[in-house]
Amino acid sequence: MAKKKRRTKKNNSQGVATIIFLLALLVIGGGMGVRYVMNQVIADRQVQTSQPANTETPEQRQQHRFINSVAQPAVNVYQANHQVLPSIVIAQAIVESNWGHSQLYQEANNPFGIKGSYNGHTRSFPTNEYINGKEERINANFRVYPNLKAAILDHDQVVAQQFLPPHVTNYRTAAKLLQQNGYATDPTYAKKLINVINTYTLNRFDGY
Repeated sequence: MAKKKRRTKKNNSQGVATIIFLLALLVIGGGMGVRYVMNQVIADRQVQTSQPANTETPEQRQQHRFINSVAQPAVNVYQANHQVLPSIVIAQAIVESNWGHSQLYQEANNPFGIKGSYNGHTRSFPTNEYINGKEERINANFRVYPNLKAAILDHDQVVAQQFLPPHVTNYRTAAKLLQQNGYATDPTYAKKLINVINTYTLNRFDGY
């Protein structure tokens, strides 16, 4: 038992001596070891911050793709005719087609819910309309377009002729005039457009 106690005491003494020796090296070396460790931590953090993880969901990525797909032709058309702000065009496409998921958009390239006929092309689709303040599901004839650009060109012409006066350059004013002049029967239509524009900063496209 006595030998075991002496061996334990000796081991403890060696451990203390080792710690003292290492501390002495740190002091003599001017804290180089500590600085090295800190520099490595800082470097690791810089790498992490310079390479942020993509936290977008598949739904968000699809939404961004839809916005960009409508924004490019909307901006080009606005540069040519200055009729309807791109932010309004994109917001209407989002609201009317549910981000491009509607049957009307998928099968008729009609993201705006414009009724009637386009160059003789029309098709019946189910739609929700507010009749006497009550939402009802009905069937109506909608325009069928060959592509999205044709839909935007036709949309801007219809809106400029029937629902918006010329030179409206404020998206809030434009949204309220669309509802006031009967573009949609939804009593919250203007509010929906404005909320979508603000949420996705769509007015950034109006400056192009």
